[in-house]
Amino acid sequence: MSCRKQISRQPLRKGKNSMLPNSPKTDLIASICADTPHWASHTLKAWDENDFRAKQPFVNEKYWSSQHSINVFEVVGTAHPDYQGMCWLEFLEKGKRMRQNLQLQQSNPIYYLDEAVKLPTMYYIEIDNSGWHINGDGNHRTCIARFMFQGLSKTMLHGVNVESYRTDQQAFNAFNRLRIAAAIKNLPWIIESKRKTISREDTAGWMRERYAVSICINDLKNGILEELSVVEAIERADKIERTTKSLLASITSLLSRKKGS
Repeated sequence: MSCRKQISRQPLRKGKNSMLPNSPKTDLIASICADTPHWASHTLKAWDENDFRAKQPFVNEKYWSSQHSINVFEVVGTAHPDYQGMCWLEFLEKGKRMRQNLQLQQSNPIYYLDEAVKLPTMYYIEIDNSGWHINGDGNHRTCIARFMFQGLSKTMLHGVNVESYRTDQQAFNAFNRLRIAAAIKNLPWIIESKRKTISREDTAGWMRERYAVSICINDLKNGILEELSVVEAIERADKIERTTKSLLASITSLLSRKKGS
């Protein structure tokens, strides 16, 4: 069943879930069939674990809380491979444990509104304001909360576990520029990032750490190990790129003269 077909507005027949025939007949399902949210066709994005691991050495701030509140409409995706690419309405009908969770929501809707820590724990992760992604338990409950809160004109889901990361984009870009430039010039360098914790704030249930990121160059030919600040790494990358462009320009000019002779 396509998302486009699913979200077409249809009058709800009494006693039947015309749009979600495989879902239990609950009050929430009835309200969704009667008035389907515009975002129901939005797809759940995939959490890119490989991209996260590539950026992790350049994280300059990490925040964690076991009792956070999030805007459930800012959840954009999931790390669960079975649900990536589904639209929210499709997931509401086809989620593996959705029927059970919908029945629990019908019997205890206050669970979603309560500010107490959610059990089982609901996990979310994001990096560089990319939007929250479900990162463990909580896929089905997140989906239900979105549809439920739409009807209640609410946004905040309380008592969840979050991890939020910020990266030093300048350090990340300088690192990649140095690696590319070194490869082009065939320099025997090992280039790595390094992080040093500069502050930590925490009490029970939350933590924020900040880090300073630097770039290390191990020159295997000359036996020199350098640790560069981000500014120094950018300057080094600029210098190598300028000499590379100058060399390429000289080679191009020489080839042109030979071709014209």
